[in-house]
Amino acid sequence: MNLRRSTAHRPRTLPEKVRYLRRLAFLTGGMLFTVLILLLQLVRLQILDHGHYHRLAVGNRTRLVPILPPRGIIYDRRGVVLAENIPSYALEIRRDRARDLAGEITGLAHVVRIPKRDRRRFWRLVRVTPPYLPIPLREDLSTADVARLAPRLERFPGARIVARPRRYYPLWRISAHLVGYVGPISARQLSHDPGGLYQADSEVGDAGVEQTFENLLYGLPGYRTIEIDAQGRPIRTLGVRPPTPGASLYLTIDARLQAVASRALGRQAGAVVALNPDTGAILAMVSHPGYDPNDFVDGVRRRTYEALTHDPFKPLFDRAIAGEYAPASTIKPFISFALLHYGILTPRTTIYCPGTFVIPGTHHVFRDWLPWGHGWTDLKKAITQSVDVFFYRMTFRLGIRRLDHYLTLFGFGRPTGIDLRGERSGVLPSPAWKEATLHRPWYGGDTVMSGIGQGYWLVTPLQLAHATAILAGHGRREVPRILHAIYDPLSGRRIPARAQALAPIRLAHPSRWTMIARDMHNVVQSPSGTAHNLSADEPYPIAGKTGTSQVGKYRSDFIHVKLPYRERDNAVFIAFAPVLDPKIAVAVIVEHGGDGGLAAGPIAQKVIDAYLSGYRLP
Repeated sequence: MNLRRSTAHRPRTLPEKVRYLRRLAFLTGGMLFTVLILLLQLVRLQILDHGHYHRLAVGNRTRLVPILPPRGIIYDRRGVVLAENIPSYALEIRRDRARDLAGEITGLAHVVRIPKRDRRRFWRLVRVTPPYLPIPLREDLSTADVARLAPRLERFPGARIVARPRRYYPLWRISAHLVGYVGPISARQLSHDPGGLYQADSEVGDAGVEQTFENLLYGLPGYRTIEIDAQGRPIRTLGVRPPTPGASLYLTIDARLQAVASRALGRQAGAVVALNPDTGAILAMVSHPGYDPNDFVDGVRRRTYEALTHDPFKPLFDRAIAGEYAPASTIKPFISFALLHYGILTPRTTIYCPGTFVIPGTHHVFRDWLPWGHGWTDLKKAITQSVDVFFYRMTFRLGIRRLDHYLTLFGFGRPTGIDLRGERSGVLPSPAWKEATLHRPWYGGDTVMSGIGQGYWLVTPLQLAHATAILAGHGRREVPRILHAIYDPLSGRRIPARAQALAPIRLAHPSRWTMIARDMHNVVQSPSGTAHNLSADEPYPIAGKTGTSQVGKYRSDFIHVKLPYRERDNAVFIAFAPVLDPKIAVAVIVEHGGDGGLAAGPIAQKVIDAYLSGYRLP
């Protein structure tokens, strides 16, 4: 018993003391290491990363409020305004200030009318907009709306009335398809804006020049730095960075010539394109009927949009660059160059036209527009009187492959490259195209019909005007363009747009340019020409070519005016003037207008007269 007690209280041995001291040293070292780490972390936070965390702290009490840039103005080449900004008022909602968002919108709807389309757009934008940024609920408030809303805004803490510029188009329908329009940005467009240039109340170009040159017209947004309290309410403005206005654009068109072309079309559906053969500058481009682009600025009303889309004349469709039509006999001067180039004929070649043509070994009869025929015909007479049988026979001898290859030089079958979106390429028919598109073989009759611009041929009015300008310019090829100059608001400089030239068409006999031009002059000047009705009012020589584009099945015994409207032929006309020194080339298509010389020719003449006479027309 005594021995056990003495053993329990005996002093520790040396190894036990060593283990104890080691443990104490380890714990002390760990504590010192932890303190050192904390000290280093404090140094990093307070000294090394001070700027970063200071910015974060400031960010907790500041906000950047975007300032939308003024949109650039659009002018014609002479400075006439085509699109401008006018003052207007809008109703906006900030979600971080609204106590009951849905309740406030319902209450506001009892004060002013808020269409369903505006409400739907608002809720779509809610999903992609930060809560401290405003979202438009109603655009273009009238003064009466503002008077009703202003004294009641205290009941709606999230709502406010703001003054902002609104896009306006002074020429209305005259330049609608060309200039286009802007509309409220959609939730999809806003979510696909990686640069953060747009806000919920931004407007973007949706058609025409407004859409094509959106990156120039929009500019760069600025911002206002504001200090906020814990509830997110603004206390003061800390700084302002002004926005950069969008560039203003000068277009190549002349507003007065645009008005002349629109008035000349009247109530007829169709298109007019006029351009300068020397530069490729578009002088006028009209698609008719048109629409009022101002209806689209704040979001088009459903009733208005349905009326436009259900209109059988398709006023929203841009016929000038997207309408595709058979060129009919207007293609004959261009085919003549191919016939001369490949030696199929000479200027003195003469054939007899009995009024019909049959491909050897077949029985199908191809008829001339003149049932009894034109008799002995050379190239000059074939163009002047538009002799179908002459071109039936010669094109069949030429062959579709050589015809197709040569006419690509005039820009057929491909986009012209104009600086506008939405251009279509038309169809330059060939065996490869027919096999790929229709999965059918090419026949000799297809070649024959191509010789008079029928069959599978399709061109846009812009393509036809471009080809006419190449002919007028003796093979000079300029890419059509609509942009004349850019005005930089920062430097105050007006920067001209560059013309783009393609390799010219060179003929073995350059005199043939003048020869074909004179043959086209006979179309207007000669009593037997298909557009001789224009010669009485011809103050300067005009070269032209008529075309009557067949829409329905050929019938030799019909009276055109008695046919239903949709079964009447399209009227086509091309022209340039003056013949020896062309300043303007024009293409006109009148849908279901009938005879090209009677329906489309006078329209082209009015446009040419207006341009060359210095706009003396009212």
